Amino acid sequence: MELAIITVALVLLACSVIWHVTEEYRGRVIATRRRVVVSLVDDQAITGVLWRRHRRLVVLRSAQLVQPGREPVRMDGDVVIERDRINWVQIVGS
Repeated sequence: MELAIITVALVLLACSVIWHVTEEYRGRVIATRRRVVVSLVDDQAITGVLWRRHRRLVVLRSAQLVQPGREPVRMDGDVVIERDRINWVQIVGS
């Protein structure tokens, strides 16, 4: 009986790990390496190429800061944004 319970627990653990890895991979592939607009919670936006997505972070390259009533400002290097600061992300290029 104990062997059956351990076997079921291991199968459930393996299934949950496979599901988690699949969801992580699918989430990282969507919009990656495409030009996006990231709207921030403080009425600013950043445009750039979505380079990488991590659990709590988004990385953009070739980014520009866009603020209402001002010209876009080019940003040097990679821009790392915490997901808590993001309202929405829109794909703007193919």
